[in-house]
Amino acid sequence: MTQPHRVICDWLDVTFSPDEAPFPTVNRLLLDAGFDAESSDRSTFVYRLGRATVMFGPSRGAMRASFSGSACAALRDHGSWSDLLSELSSVPHRVTRVDAALDLSIDGADMVALMRQRYPSGQVNLGRKAVNTSVVLSVRPDGRETGTWYAGRLTKARYTARVYDKAWEALQKRGEMLPPRTRIEVTAKGGDSGATLRDAAEPAALFWHLASPALLDAPEGYPVWTPNRDLGWVAPT
Repeated sequence: MTQPHRVICDWLDVTFSPDEAPFPTVNRLLLDAGFDAESSDRSTFVYRLGRATVMFGPSRGAMRASFSGSACAALRDHGSWSDLLSELSSVPHRVTRVDAALDLSIDGADMVALMRQRYPSGQVNLGRKAVNTSVVLSVRPDGRETGTWYAGRLTKARYTARVYDKAWEALQKRGEMLPPRTRIEVTAKGGDSGATLRDAAEPAALFWHLASPALLDAPEGYPVWTPNRDLGWVAPT
């Protein structure tokens, strides 16, 4: 199989007690990274930088900080991702969603077809439990079916996944031309998923725990995931 890219964090949601949310420091870090802030009610703040979006505001009696995949990438590129995670970790919190993703230089149509062939029963095991699979397809100009294969879509499962044609998505959404590329993405969600801010900082262990062997074979020496590890994670200095 073609050499993969590195595993990245592609979404992060964290909740806090309203009285302990680290808003001032997170606000400063985002502004320093070039994000623009807007708020219509001085309660919910939305930060934007190109396609990157961060939301910080009340949600179901808590305060939630939500970082889109593009926001995670922008903060990594700026060099402030680890500092941000340290600030989020400085007060009691719950990680309610982490997405870990890996890009492969493979035609997405091939990988979506492979997943459909591998799991014709419509179920796959991610971790210990089976989840239902589904697919959303379209036809590319070259005549091939492509799209997204889902595991656990629209369910309350703690662990879900999707495999999709990243190049086709970029062309459809942004008119951007990419070489053949597949994205494999796993999600841990809910306060009892075992995911922590360490998994946002170092997502490879979580990724391989969920993706292997169901979606991909893990490489030799891959990191082993430990749930609820380092709840007070601090960026290395």
